[in-house]
Amino acid sequence: MRYALCMAALLASLHAAPVHAAEAQSREEVQADISTREVNIKADFTGIEILIFGSIDFSQAPTPEEGGYDVVVVIEGPSEPIVARRKERVAGIWVNSKGQTFPTVPGFYAALSSGPLRAITSDAQLKALGIGLANLDFGRRTHGDAQDEVYRAAVIRLKRQQNLFQEHDDGVAFIGRSLFRATVDLPVSVPIGRYASTVYLFRDGALINEKESTLDVSKVGFERMIYLLAFRYPFLYGLLAVTIAMVAGLIGWLAFRRD
Repeated sequence: MRYALCMAALLASLHAAPVHAAEAQSREEVQADISTREVNIKADFTGIEILIFGSIDFSQAPTPEEGGYDVVVVIEGPSEPIVARRKERVAGIWVNSKGQTFPTVPGFYAALSSGPLRAITSDAQLKALGIGLANLDFGRRTHGDAQDEVYRAAVIRLKRQQNLFQEHDDGVAFIGRSLFRATVDLPVSVPIGRYASTVYLFRDGALINEKESTLDVSKVGFERMIYLLAFRYPFLYGLLAVTIAMVAGLIGWLAFRRD
């Protein structure tokens, strides 16, 4: 009797194992990469367009229209503290008044999606993942603080004007049943450093998978030497700049003086 029960349990487990393996294998996964992992900034740099491409493994969509999938691509540059100040008119002169300090403001941020973010998933999920300009806290989000929101909105507005903050709800396009692509423009003023790229895969409002990669933006050649000199040895850089200005002025005076 005991032998018969053991054999029955063994047969049941062998029968269930392929089913569980098939279920684990059929889970959708997003695979993605960037067209370049390194951007070199030279004197003639005028900006660059980056391509993000990928596919959905084990896609269960019979057709592109019936997929139910949504993809969100977020590219975020290195953060830095920023002080936002409001200008006030004092005695007929516009001066900077007391401002608000935000400890961690991304130097660059882009959110590209296959549809409106709020149509893809809930506001709570977007906030938890920090997706979208509305969900960037800059290291000090104070709920209900109207003054904080005013300064925060001003930072976002200025960054958008410089094309350093971007949000496009049609930035991701599906090609066929499981392939997708997106492009993002890095402007000429893009800051240097390591960028993080995250691709989120949603289905019917739920996050089912994500993929991360990195991108390095750096200065090369003479521009790199000047940048390192300015930030690592500011006193020497200032002294050199003053010396060059004095020499240029002296040369100009000698060239155009009248005897």
